[in-house]
Amino acid sequence: MRGPWPSLLAGMALAALVGWVSVCVDVVAHPELDETEVVDAAYLIGPAETRIEETLALVDTGVAPLLMATTSVNAETDESYATGHCGLQAGGYRVECVVPEPYSTRGEARLLGREAEEQQWERVAVVTSRPHAARTRLLMERCADAEVLVWAVGREPGSWRGWALSSVYESAAWVKTQVVRDC
Repeated sequence: MRGPWPSLLAGMALAALVGWVSVCVDVVAHPELDETEVVDAAYLIGPAETRIEETLALVDTGVAPLLMATTSVNAETDESYATGHCGLQAGGYRVECVVPEPYSTRGEARLLGREAEEQQWERVAVVTSRPHAARTRLLMERCADAEVLVWAVGREPGSWRGWALSSVYESAAWVKTQVVRDC
């Protein structure tokens, strides 16, 4: 190629890379998280088994009378697993396990919206991982007619490779959530 095209294309590629890195830093590494406060219910979205212990410790502090938790389901057998916390009643709260339809963050948001409306919840907290928090907030606020707080628990990706994989997946999913605007 001759003329200005090679440098124009290189400039566009660099701008796209800078834009993507900015999205990753903003929505994956440093999402908006809320302070832990008393809410009508807390909702631990999947995979619950990776965050249940920290979430139970959080709810033990008296922040919610109900913890809803997405139950993990084996994609091959449709069997639920890691359900030892389901039905637990302790410290002034109970744990109720749910399976969203579809089995996705969007399905979890729709389920929260229905429950918030049926139960007339005014404030709910959604518990997830830090890399997933920005997209979670977008979907939950879009689907629930209640104030939504987002709390992060669990281990963050420890390595550069882990952060890179999380960044690619979550930033692409965040963009999709911006494009597909329905609940």
